[in-house]
Amino acid sequence: MKKFRYSARDSSGKEISGKIEARDRDAVTEILHDKGLIVVFVKDEFSIDLEELSQINIGGVPMKDKVVFMRQMATMVSAGLPLTRALEIMEQQVENPAFRKVITQVKASVESGTSLSDSFRQAGEVFDDITLNLIEAGESSGNLDIILTKLAVELEESKKLNDKLRGALIYPVIILVVIVAVVALLMFVLVPSMAEIYSEFGADLPWVTTFLINLSNFTLAYWWALLLIIAILIFGGKAYFDTPTGKRNKDKVMLKLPIVGNIVTKMQLAQFTRILALLLSSGLSIIRALELTAQSLSNQMFKEVVLESRNDVEKGGSLAIPVARSEYFPLIVSSMIAVGEETGELDNVLNKVAEYYKDEVDVATSNMSTTLEPVFLIVMGLVIAFIALAVYMPMFQLSDVMTMVVDIVTTIV
Repeated sequence: MKKFRYSARDSSGKEISGKIEARDRDAVTEILHDKGLIVVFVKDEFSIDLEELSQINIGGVPMKDKVVFMRQMATMVSAGLPLTRALEIMEQQVENPAFRKVITQVKASVESGTSLSDSFRQAGEVFDDITLNLIEAGESSGNLDIILTKLAVELEESKKLNDKLRGALIYPVIILVVIVAVVALLMFVLVPSMAEIYSEFGADLPWVTTFLINLSNFTLAYWWALLLIIAILIFGGKAYFDTPTGKRNKDKVMLKLPIVGNIVTKMQLAQFTRILALLLSSGLSIIRALELTAQSLSNQMFKEVVLESRNDVEKGGSLAIPVARSEYFPLIVSSMIAVGEETGELDNVLNKVAEYYKDEVDVATSNMSTTLEPVFLIVMGLVIAFIALAVYMPMFQLSDVMTMVVDIVTTIV
């Protein structure tokens, strides 16, 4: 229902105005006509609904809330509670307003006879296709509680991987921000003051000092142009990387970067093996499982390999062969997949590989943080040392000149 503001006249010509809730303007007009009023105008009422405002959730539903939802739903369903009752309890417990609204819609949809997976599809993009397909598989097989438990574990593992990478980058990013702040402070405050002092002496300055003063003058004069160039590079780069070609080139370069490329590769391998194992153990066909696994991978190069593998498997080929052909998948992965296909336990083998790469990601992220910290500290030290050298070299020269002048005066006297 929307709110409208109206003005109307009664049979005596007296003006009547007010507010009313209705489906649309036509409905407002009908209501007023039924009251024997002559409509003058009907306008939308502008107001801020605090309840609606509280449901705005930038960034989507937090991963923590999704994990709690999956775990509690799995517990209640396995205990024999009807699905609608379990959703009603979750509706009361969830604190996130946006997520609570989704659960309310899902509960109403399930009560009308729609499946849980289709209800979430209709409610919005809270869960991805992998989660929804797994819920659908659980409903079909009667193992919804088991699937929900597996999904909770999967969401937790995904969150841990992202948190580890984010945690490893926090300290280097802080150091980088400090470097930029120090350089900006020196270029905009210290160097101009220094240049003004040295200009009064009229002495020749070292090339380092001259270069720094010229750079500071250029920055002060054309700071707006520098900001414009940076903005163009940022927005232009984002526009390019949003294109399929740009994203593919970016992902390809990422895999070749030192340190970072190794971590990205291991994270993609951990994601590939873990998701594929989960989908296969839940009863999905390998063709559908490969399609969904490809969707879950963030790197385009790995995604292309998985989709090519899906095409080969659909033609009756082995999954291990196209994986072995790829330069991005290590030999251990294709070898383990071949063993899994031969023994008929591909999901169990993939779970073991996923555990191995999860540990590898832990070690790689720790090493990255350990490696990048001294590198950034050295860079910051070199920058500050360069600026300090440019500031103090003229002082040393002036000190020598003053000493010579004093000696000459002393000799004459």
